[in-house]
Amino acid sequence: MAVRLLNRSARSRFGQLVGKRFAAKTDPWLNRATKGRVSWGMFNVPSATLATTGAKSGQVREAQVAYFHDGRDVIVMASNYGGDKHPQWYHNLVAHPECRLGDEAFLAEEVIEPGEYTRLFGLAEGYYGGFTDYREKTARAGRSIPVFRLSPR
Repeated sequence: MAVRLLNRSARSRFGQLVGKRFAAKTDPWLNRATKGRVSWGMFNVPSATLATTGAKSGQVREAQVAYFHDGRDVIVMASNYGGDKHPQWYHNLVAHPECRLGDEAFLAEEVIEPGEYTRLFGLAEGYYGGFTDYREKTARAGRSIPVFRLSPR
């Protein structure tokens, strides 16, 4: 019951504004300050800090991302809250697929095979209904949401 209420509120206009403008920016700090014990995602959708190498700068870049597991692999969706552009970390992973999620090292691969993409997107939508909203918003903007499989190193 509480999870459904939190999911519904996170999907509202106000919830998305809070998620994008506040939670996404403060979650990496909160996660570090509590040694991974507390994050905004624990109240709705699990999230972790994704550390990538900047596509142009070569510098380490961090972003808080929602994730779920598919077997041993971690799946992340480059939804950017349904925005009309891919998040910056998408470009970083394409240029430099080696990354870290939390304290673990991964190799990222974009899922492009249509059947696997559809299967994983369906899992994501079952996990958090907001991905359905994001898919509709990005389709109107002429963008599809990239899906990445992070395999442990």
